[in-house]
Amino acid sequence: MTRPEQPDVVIVGGGIAGASAACKLTAGGVSVVLLEKQDAYRDLVRGEWLAPWGIREAQRLGVDDCFSAGGAWEIREWMTWDEAVTEDEVEAVDMTRFIPGIGGPMSFPHHAVCELMAEQAVAGGARLVMDAARIGVVPGERPVVTYRTPEGEHELRPRLVIGATGRGCTVGRQIGVTMRNSMHHWGGGMMVEGMDGWPPDVQAMGTEGDVMFMVFPQGYGRARLYLNFPTVNKHRYRGPGGVERFLAAYELKCLPDRGKAVTEATPAGPLSVWPSVSSVPEGPPLTEGVVLIGDEAGNADTVLGTGLSCAMRDSRTVCDILLDSADWSPSAFAPYVEERGSRLERLDFGASIISRLHVEFGPAAVERRRRVRRLMARNFAAQVTGLLNMVAPEDVPEFGFSEFFAERLFRETA
Repeated sequence: MTRPEQPDVVIVGGGIAGASAACKLTAGGVSVVLLEKQDAYRDLVRGEWLAPWGIREAQRLGVDDCFSAGGAWEIREWMTWDEAVTEDEVEAVDMTRFIPGIGGPMSFPHHAVCELMAEQAVAGGARLVMDAARIGVVPGERPVVTYRTPEGEHELRPRLVIGATGRGCTVGRQIGVTMRNSMHHWGGGMMVEGMDGWPPDVQAMGTEGDVMFMVFPQGYGRARLYLNFPTVNKHRYRGPGGVERFLAAYELKCLPDRGKAVTEATPAGPLSVWPSVSSVPEGPPLTEGVVLIGDEAGNADTVLGTGLSCAMRDSRTVCDILLDSADWSPSAFAPYVEERGSRLERLDFGASIISRLHVEFGPAAVERRRRVRRLMARNFAAQVTGLLNMVAPEDVPEFGFSEFFAERLFRETA
């Protein structure tokens, strides 16, 4: 077992959250070891959409260049094509106007950006360990991290461990952080190319039949496709022919030319399906010597699309605490725990509204969407939940997170 010079911080997980934290900390003079279980970064069908408020966090972390160099594509408009929306009701929403100086959200290849962030961290002095398997974390005043590589077993004793392993919660489970989980539907995603007939600056979503679809262009005919669907259909896109069935699901009456631009696209990456789970921690996402960030610290339903923006906020907040004080005890992270708890509560509430509105199916759900659309047209305040995709949760008016608001939004007509 090798025992190299002990770092200040070990970050478990080299994704967006962990790699960005490594960049920020090394730039501040903190010694870091970054552990990543993959032997090379590759497409694992993860979130690839960063809201304008997440872009602002990336700038504060000093990693925004990794997005642009990694192929980030600005999305300027949002279209909703839906069976509850007539052709003349479809409107383009300007997505560049929400945060001055930021522009529209970014769509990008996740693995390419992670690789560039890791390279930036290494250039700043971090030690990157790829193919790190069987990672163990023992919390304490001087936590212990063990892992295995092809070269053998290794042990580190840093001052602090940052857990950033995503929804797998590799670190969180070892330190006893439990989650309150709920699942509303299933989701699936795949990268395609050859979508030259799709408007390159337009992201789209909508619901028809028993699928809720999303399209996020990444430029030059590439796009990330997502479907959300009922749990009873969780096996529909698995097994032989699953890719073909996934693409065929975009042959929808509500889409221009019945979705031909999508259905004739070519798969350019793996297809993955998953239960869309919301996980809220039942206690603070930390213990002595360990703090969790990103999805490992809790997450809202993926339908909201704010996971990466939250990861950037978590990374920046925790790094600021570490760089501003020599006190790295659990009490030093109280502001992070409080802000994150409030943020996740709002996002979880907003995701539940969006799921009920867009990822429920059948005649009653179609009529609900029509009625809500009419309400939003009459009263701009009813559109407040839509802001959660674009601006930071604390900047969304508080009334949008009340049970009264939800009741008013979903009240059925007689």
